[in-house]
Amino acid sequence: MDAWALSEERVAALTRISRTLESLIEQLRALGEDSTNRSTGQYERLKARATQYRWFLEVQREALGLRNHRILDEIYRIPG
Repeated sequence: MDAWALSEERVAALTRISRTLESLIEQLRALGEDSTNRSTGQYERLKARATQYRWFLEVQREALGLRNHRILDEIYRIPG
């Protein structure tokens, strides 16, 4: 695999991860309004998954040479 194809795959992975993280954050916001979901642990499981995907996003950014991740905290704010 040449360098260009590798870079394209890294960008594609970054896109997939960010879309998944956005979806998880939206789900957390929706669940946060329902106290039943918090009591069953569903909210905490979803939050743990969102936190994991936030880390995946950081790792992929570093693979692309992007080292400053402070902006991620603003764009991908995980509720609660």
